[in-house]
Amino acid sequence: MSSKKTDDRKNVVIVGGGAVGQPLARILSRKLNPSTHYLVLIDCRPFQIFLPPALRLVTSDVDDLQTTSLIPHDKLFANGVGTFIEGKVISIQKGDSSGGSLTLENGDVVEFELLVLATGSGWEGPLNFPEKKEGVIPFIENIRQRIKDANDIVLAGGGCVGIELAGEIKDIYPDKNVTIVKSRDHLLTDVYPLKYRTRVEESMLNRDVTLVLNDYIDDIPTGKYDSVKTRSGKIIKADLVFQTRGGRPHTDFIKSLGPDVLTERGLVKVRPTLQLASYDDIYAAGDIVDYPEEKQLFTANAHFRVVIANIMAAISRKPLRVYKGSPVMILLTNGKRAGVSYFGILWGIIFGDWFARLVHPKNLLLWKARVLAGYN
Repeated sequence: MSSKKTDDRKNVVIVGGGAVGQPLARILSRKLNPSTHYLVLIDCRPFQIFLPPALRLVTSDVDDLQTTSLIPHDKLFANGVGTFIEGKVISIQKGDSSGGSLTLENGDVVEFELLVLATGSGWEGPLNFPEKKEGVIPFIENIRQRIKDANDIVLAGGGCVGIELAGEIKDIYPDKNVTIVKSRDHLLTDVYPLKYRTRVEESMLNRDVTLVLNDYIDDIPTGKYDSVKTRSGKIIKADLVFQTRGGRPHTDFIKSLGPDVLTERGLVKVRPTLQLASYDDIYAAGDIVDYPEEKQLFTANAHFRVVIANIMAAISRKPLRVYKGSPVMILLTNGKRAGVSYFGILWGIIFGDWFARLVHPKNLLLWKARVLAGYN
């Protein structure tokens, strides 16, 4: 890692080293003036767990993804501009006029002139990776073993996670029974047109995945079991049930800024510049942003480019850029060689298996994430 700052340069601090924070740190380290500013990235783990291949990662050891999809932060910083701090932020303290400081779980305090919050989402089930680095590999191995040992697998949630996990399981274990339980009358949400959601359902049925729609699993069984009961009373044969609903924003510590900073769902209230509604020197990006769009890698990429531009503009006292939203896009894989994609442009374009194979090769865009992290 880079050596820590030992002078009076001003800190630009990023909290969160995921799909937004890691490339943000890489690009900013090249743009900041090393004589006036210093970059700090703070995260619980010394690596990003790149999520697009994560469901394949926890299903089996195919392609040795545990070696490549845990992307370290050790090549991020250029020109001696930055450092990485492994730790958990528990509160934010604003200064009287500008800037402020962060308090870490171990008691350390990190000052900032400008702050970017990019803490992403927390997940349940097979994506509920431990915060501590030591627990990640054992967690992955445990999920793999549970999938291998099961015969009847039920996924409680029919969004992106449930759909893609079903495809990964069927790729490795085609004879296992996989059922998706979804609370709505179609998979995904109504952000996507019905014709696309129907195509996704057809893709699942073609893999012999059973769909139970308009129903809900209230409680995930524990211990040893052979079935699960839905809210409607339906009994589904199951010896493994995973919660696969959408993520929840990692924003609890941001409440320290005041009661009006977050929405009821825990999302961060922002202006069109992606500055917090009440703070000029704090920005947010990625899944935690309160903006009417789906929480996806495409939108996260658009966020961090606006944030980079605005941090550099704020330092040079120039006008800030406005985030104008991103078109609805989704690339859902169904294992290695299938999938259905949607682009919300023109009349709404849907592509099938051939496009999934073209855009999502065997490493699921992992090569690009590694390049953004400095692994050329």
